[in-house]
Amino acid sequence: ANVISQQSRLYTAEYVVHKIVTHNDLKTLRGSFLGIRFDQQLPMGDRKIAIPIDVVLQAYIDFSQFTDKDIERQGDALHITLPDPKIVVVSSKVDNRGVKTHVSWLRSDFKDSELTNFTRQGVASVLHTVPQMGIIETARQNAAAQLIPLLSTMGYEEERIVVTFRKQYDESDLPAIIEIMNCEL
Repeated sequence: ANVISQQSRLYTAEYVVHKIVTHNDLKTLRGSFLGIRFDQQLPMGDRKIAIPIDVVLQAYIDFSQFTDKDIERQGDALHITLPDPKIVVVSSKVDNRGVKTHVSWLRSDFKDSELTNFTRQGVASVLHTVPQMGIIETARQNAAAQLIPLLSTMGYEEERIVVTFRKQYDESDLPAIIEIMNCEL
C-alpha cells in the first residue's frame, strides 16, 4: 500500500469534448385584441447564436486515502480495492473565431454576460453526461492496466491480481466526483 499511496493521483484518462452550444431567441408579440388572444412571432425579431466550446476532462484515482486495508492477500493471489475515480475539468475554452451569430436589425447584439451564461450552460451539459460518456469506466480499466504490471514486478502473477472499485456511479454522485479547475468561466 505504501508504494501505491506515494503517488497521490494516478491520472488514467483524458477526454476532450467538443460541444456547440446553440441558443435561439425569438421575439413575440402577445396580447389580446377585442377579446381575442394572439401570440405572434415578429418577423425581424430573432437572434441566434452557436458557440463552439472544448471541455477537457481528466480522470484520476486519488491514492491519498489508500491503506493496507484496501489490499487482501490470499496465498499467492492479491485483491486490491481502489478508490473511486474522480473527474477534473482541466479547461473549457470557447473558440471565439468559430462563434456564429444572427441578429436581426430590430434586436440588440448578444451581451458578454449572455455569452458567458450560454457557455456555462454548455459546460454543465457536458458534465451532466459524464456517466454516459464512459470516462469513469475508462479510468477504472486504465488504472488496473497500469497497476497490474507494477504489481507483477513485485512477484505476483498477473492472473492472480484482482483490481476492483468501491461502487458504481450514478447521477447523484456527480457533485462528489467532479472538480473544476482553470476554466475560462
